[in-house]
Amino acid sequence: MGTFGRRYRLVKTLHDLIYHRHRTPPRDLPAFVRLLWRIYHLAWWPQRLLLDRADAVATVSATTKQLIAQHRLTRRPVVVVANAADPAPAGARLDRPAPDPAGAGGRDLVYMGSFMPYKNVETLARALHELPGYRLHLLSRIPSAARSRLEALAPAGALVVHDGTSEEEYRALLLSARALVTASRDEGFGLPLVEAMVLGTPVVVSDIPIFREIGGDAALYAPADDPAGFAAGIRRLEDPDEWRVRSAASVLQAAHFDWDRSAAALLELMESLA
Repeated sequence: MGTFGRRYRLVKTLHDLIYHRHRTPPRDLPAFVRLLWRIYHLAWWPQRLLLDRADAVATVSATTKQLIAQHRLTRRPVVVVANAADPAPAGARLDRPAPDPAGAGGRDLVYMGSFMPYKNVETLARALHELPGYRLHLLSRIPSAARSRLEALAPAGALVVHDGTSEEEYRALLLSARALVTASRDEGFGLPLVEAMVLGTPVVVSDIPIFREIGGDAALYAPADDPAGFAAGIRRLEDPDEWRVRSAASVLQAAHFDWDRSAAALLELMESLA
């Protein structure tokens, strides 16, 4: 409805700045949309123009807030209203023992996310060569070209391609897996990390600022393009004591991201503009 001539207060939201650094648009968009996408992300001034038409800006992480300031995208106040995950289901055991490597799920890893180039799932596929017996569950819808590419990089039979999954199956996999993993080079938040940690599932992730913000001291980190580093982090979780410490720390870290707290932050922002 636009902002010119408005007679109301307005808060705009900006999740991330990923596509200013990784300009390849989703391949399933029409050609003219992909062209406009690239043009839009070649410069910062369109963001500045749009954001300054608001009274305030809400974003999901301190990392994105810092980037907004770094690139001088707005003169308006910027407030963090973090994402969160749904709480653990009633009866879920969050102090569960470390997975048995010989049992169901004991050598299972979970990846939740898209397969765009910056997601860098290739590093995870390569890491499986150093993790005999492990399986990486790819949960999201996957284009056939990405599937072929990843299957060529990973050991035979090491990828379990779900091509979409239900919330119930996702949680069940997290509750039985050794870890959630992601080698993404850039994110605005990192919701799968919180979804895993709230259930006590450790995470092994790329060492980027946003994951440091979300994973804190609970997560294990590796350089984004270092398959050996990811494999080493995953092998650390084979120690039952290490796994239990990381699991307990994950639950505590996930508690920082709470929908009620986020709703209160947004309400406070909106009331301050009234």
